[in-house]
Amino acid sequence: MLRRVYITVAAIFAALVAIGRLLFPRWEKIDWARAPRPGKLIDIDRVRLHYVEAGGGEAVVVIHGLGGHTFSFRHTIPALAKRFRVVAVDLKGFGFSERPKGGDYSLTEQARLMLRLMDELGIEHATVVGHSLGGEVAMRVAAAAPERVDALVLAASVSGERVWTLPPTPLFKPFLAILGRLFGRRLFRRMFYDPRNATEEAREAYATPTRVRGYGDALYELAKDARHDKRVDYGNIRAPVLILWAEGERILPRFALGRLKKRFPQAQVVTIEKAGHLLLEERPQECNEAILRFLTSGRDEVPEAAEPVDRAARFN
Repeated sequence: MLRRVYITVAAIFAALVAIGRLLFPRWEKIDWARAPRPGKLIDIDRVRLHYVEAGGGEAVVVIHGLGGHTFSFRHTIPALAKRFRVVAVDLKGFGFSERPKGGDYSLTEQARLMLRLMDELGIEHATVVGHSLGGEVAMRVAAAAPERVDALVLAASVSGERVWTLPPTPLFKPFLAILGRLFGRRLFRRMFYDPRNATEEAREAYATPTRVRGYGDALYELAKDARHDKRVDYGNIRAPVLILWAEGERILPRFALGRLKKRFPQAQVVTIEKAGHLLLEERPQECNEAILRFLTSGRDEVPEAAEPVDRAARFN
């Protein structure tokens, strides 16, 4: 009886995959080596990472979240670059960084690669900014090398707590593109306080790297490997912390903010009004001002944040 159930489930799954492939042509059409990219590639321990750099002075390293890439900071980079050396990097397997098969895609490994990137770029210490899942990578960087992190900015960040999930299976990889085609626009709109701010141009720029071959594999590898990450060593983080939270957050649960406050009781917390999960995209002026105020506090007058500029042509 049980064998019949397994056979039935397998048959249904195979049929769904076949139907999906007929209805939705292969999504990952772009060869990584030929993909046009806005920044540079750098070889870090046999993985070529993509990064965008602007400005000069003290370093600020910015790390995107799940589904993001350097485009996620298109408004942040020019504002901070007026005063700082800003380096926006695509995580291993995402954006326009290389997607090696196998290997370690855990968040601990992603943090290690960020520190190695800093080594290669001659950055001894830096402020680290992380958005969403990139916030946990940023926390892991600060915990692994506290002497190298001057300040920590967590924008709409996950809390770093392990959340129970079903074990990932490669059988679900064929559905990633299908789900993206079916619900991608709806999910993108949900990331905004005002759905009218979810422009088609921005959605297309966010989606472009998902068409680069190997993206689905990277998602699977991250989901698999992140399950084995040890808990963030919060006690080892010594840098001052700024938490930016969106008033209209609908992607992360409210308890994530509470847990961040508990882990960092001395942190400055700024709520960005009329903003959703993509607060750096939807309310760049307010976010830039909060970050600059935090980074320049006690030094001198805070420079005026750059006006939001549509740089889709540069970063998509």
